[in-house]
Amino acid sequence: MSLISLSFFIFICILLTVYYRVKPEHQWIVLLVGSLVFYAWARPVYIVFIAVSIVSTWALMLNPVKSHWILTLIINLGILIVFRYSIYFNIHSLIVPLGISFYTFMTLGYAHDCMGKKIEPEKNLAHYALFISFFPQITQGPIGTYQNMKEQLLAPHTFNTDNLKKGGYRCIKGLFKKLVIAGRLTYYVDTVFSSPKGYDGLTLIIAVFFYAIELYADFSGYMDIVCGISEMLDIRLAENFLRPYFSRNIQEYWRRWHISLNEWFKEHLMMPAVTSGWNRKASKFLGKIFPKAKKGTLRTVFPLILVWIVTGIWHGAEDVYIGWGVYFAIIMLFSVCTMNYMKKVRTAVHWNDKNIFIRIFQTLRTFIIVLLGEVMFRAHSLKDAFLIYKRIFTTTRINPSSFVAAMTPFGNGNQAAASAIILILLIGALFIVELIKENNDKAFTGHRYLYAAGMLITMALFGVAGQSNFMYQAF
Repeated sequence: MSLISLSFFIFICILLTVYYRVKPEHQWIVLLVGSLVFYAWARPVYIVFIAVSIVSTWALMLNPVKSHWILTLIINLGILIVFRYSIYFNIHSLIVPLGISFYTFMTLGYAHDCMGKKIEPEKNLAHYALFISFFPQITQGPIGTYQNMKEQLLAPHTFNTDNLKKGGYRCIKGLFKKLVIAGRLTYYVDTVFSSPKGYDGLTLIIAVFFYAIELYADFSGYMDIVCGISEMLDIRLAENFLRPYFSRNIQEYWRRWHISLNEWFKEHLMMPAVTSGWNRKASKFLGKIFPKAKKGTLRTVFPLILVWIVTGIWHGAEDVYIGWGVYFAIIMLFSVCTMNYMKKVRTAVHWNDKNIFIRIFQTLRTFIIVLLGEVMFRAHSLKDAFLIYKRIFTTTRINPSSFVAAMTPFGNGNQAAASAIILILLIGALFIVELIKENNDKAFTGHRYLYAAGMLITMALFGVAGQSNFMYQAF
């Protein structure tokens, strides 16, 4: 059941009606049943695999000992690997269960927190099942934590029209991002990346830029929709985006992009790796090679490499994802290892981070670093990615003929010109809104009816029909 479909709209209307009509102590049951219906709607057999994950993790963590933790890892990662990576073992008939990467991380996060005594194991299987299967977050996140979600999911909620208004407005905003901005960028991006050797450097630069905007509009649009739906239910999901393209360094970018995934990796992979025995030995070895380096810096080297390789593989076993992970591992390591040196340099040259031109420089620098990485994330292979890099750096020309060539993926004549103008206006409007929100987070909180009407009219005029799937559903 796509979030952008008539059937989902009917499903939400029925769910909200029943949710607020039953006794408050029974609302969590409505959510559980609704979540299972939503999940089974895609393919009923999917219920079997998520049920195995839910029941096995719940049962094993009732007594969180090391052997149970290892068995939990084997079961959940085993199911994930079989389905997500079967194609790489020449098994092409398996259909990947909906949201398996996200709910696997939630089950493992819960188990790890039980092992670390951060939470008490849940005694009620149905309560735990609701946490894992809660339908707004199961397909693409955010990756919730049990300590943050349990009370909200199980608490009684009273009907509040303000929640419906705020949630509905956020859903409209998400639909606008998806159908209008991402939807209109998709054709250009797909056309260019399908055959990069046929385009010059300027066209490829525009395609990479468009892809970055498309990915953000698509993914953050999804988050707006599911957070809006949850708000209608009086449940607050964790925010997953915080205007990441305004970040001034790469560490800040990853604190503002796909926030829940990065926090999961930090909590359940990075920190355990930093404090592990093997890493202590490895950092001591590095200390002999680099005696002047700080111990804290040395201890982050191998965990950073591990996290980014795993992050790349989590997205897929293709060479482009592994290359993307290696790329950001190198960038993050360089940033961490030169942090103290750069502080001394900034002090020596009286670098003022509050200067508007320096802020613009830092933001553009970070954005360009991200764009270079996104080439690999979007390319069909590393061969295509390296071809794109080569053509960008060797064939980019800024002249009238290059701009005419860059219009080709839009179509011909007036169609191309109209598409280009619409996209420039849409991206410009998105930039202005995000910039204002960056400086005043409470901006655009009033006059919601007016903004909603404007977005609905724009969707009717410029929205792209048939955009039912979100990009991150592939992961």
